[in-house]
Amino acid sequence: MNKEFGELSRRLALPEVRQIGIVVRNASKAAEFYSKAFGIGPWFRPKLSNEQHYIKGERPIAPDLDFAIAYAGKIQYEIIEHKGGDSTIYHEHLKKNGEGLHHLGFYVNDFDKRLSAYKERGVGVLQSGVLASGGNAGGSVTKYAYLDTGTIGGVILEIIETRFLTVNIKMSRFWFELGALMGDVEKLRL
Repeated sequence: MNKEFGELSRRLALPEVRQIGIVVRNASKAAEFYSKAFGIGPWFRPKLSNEQHYIKGERPIAPDLDFAIAYAGKIQYEIIEHKGGDSTIYHEHLKKNGEGLHHLGFYVNDFDKRLSAYKERGVGVLQSGVLASGGNAGGSVTKYAYLDTGTIGGVILEIIETRFLTVNIKMSRFWFELGALMGDVEKLRL
């Protein structure tokens, strides 16, 4: 392996896993189950003012999705329900595999550079998008991209970058609790 390729590989190495994505048929019921059975919670539901989703990173889609998010330590649990609208990779996963583990997520500081570099290295994008908060503060924007790693590596990998008022933040329970106080997320009562 040449020196330049080795350096690029080190720079593109993924940080620690920070999110476990689970596709379900009913987000509220799943959140209640994980809360009662395993003590995971509290659960939060983002209030979004703007959603942009793309299949293969290019074709716009308009799905109706429901998310519930909680933390156990540093790990974020994201429950995703595809309620309708355009088909997504979540919907396809449900049809093919049923409910369960969908992806592992990694928080990054350099989303656009990484995504470009992964594409140059032949790693495709299954679905990507931008999510903007819509409460009183309304200042967070999250970019996400699901990398086409499932058929080779057995699980989809996702890169995630969230900025609050243009400052890159690592999502944590603290930010969701603050968002609940500011009206950007709903704290679920289970």
